[in-house]
Amino acid sequence: MAEESETEKKNSSIFNWDRRCWYHAIVNSLVASGVVVLGYTLNHDYGPGLFIMVPVLTGFVIAFTSRGQGMLAIMLLTSLLCSVLFLVSGWEAILCILVTFPIVMITMGVGAFLGYQIAKRFIHRYGNHMVILISLSLMILVGWADREDRDLRPLEVSTSMNFYAPMEQVWNVVRESGQIGGNDSFLKFIGLPVPRNCVLLPDSQRVCHFDEGSILQEITEENYGKNIELKIIDSFEVREWLEIDSARYRFVQHSDYVEVIRTDLIRSILQPRWYWHWFEEKCVGIEHRYVMSSMKRKVETK
Repeated sequence: MAEESETEKKNSSIFNWDRRCWYHAIVNSLVASGVVVLGYTLNHDYGPGLFIMVPVLTGFVIAFTSRGQGMLAIMLLTSLLCSVLFLVSGWEAILCILVTFPIVMITMGVGAFLGYQIAKRFIHRYGNHMVILISLSLMILVGWADREDRDLRPLEVSTSMNFYAPMEQVWNVVRESGQIGGNDSFLKFIGLPVPRNCVLLPDSQRVCHFDEGSILQEITEENYGKNIELKIIDSFEVREWLEIDSARYRFVQHSDYVEVIRTDLIRSILQPRWYWHWFEEKCVGIEHRYVMSSMKRKVETK
């Protein structure tokens, strides 16, 4: 019996699959991808419904339709198919796909494990497509229940950089900004907005232009050599799940350099917060360093 069990496990490995097994896996991946797309459409609110319930129910469907064989391969193939579809269709940028991959795979695995255990113990029969109907019904219910407006969660992100130049030059270049340049290939690759320039306007206002639009700011407070406070008056939709509330620069004079600290207050609807908090900080930090590096080059090359 032990030898037969070992032989069965060996034959179930994807390295020993025949054409029929691969056909079965691809068909199941297509079915699961359809479930993902429908779940994305019904729960497109960037909350627990999208990032937890949809993958769990997708894994549940995979467990039933795959008859418990090659579930990991089917989950990976499903993720690949959906990633390509989202990229080609323009629904999501590559950064969004990359950062959602860990939580999606984990929750999909949980759903597959639960589906496998339920099917093995209570249904005794795989391929019961009634589970797809049940899962889709649950997705609709979750999407309907999760449509309520959620409060945007505030998050402060700070980035500091040292400028080896006199305070007057650093203050002027930060306040005016002007042309913003640098190697923007990474920003474009991961789908972040690329800033181009900032222009001072009358009435203590300034406008910053990006590839995708503009942000109008009001200078609400400025104390030379100490701080500049900015309030966002109007902004293009940086991302549909994100709003920028305010920004500020703080200046600290050291013996041979000026430390500039940029802080943004953003508000996001992405949930669960314990997962997205870290990624949002990193993305805002990348934008900060791009802008401040451009300012730094201006004063240090004079």
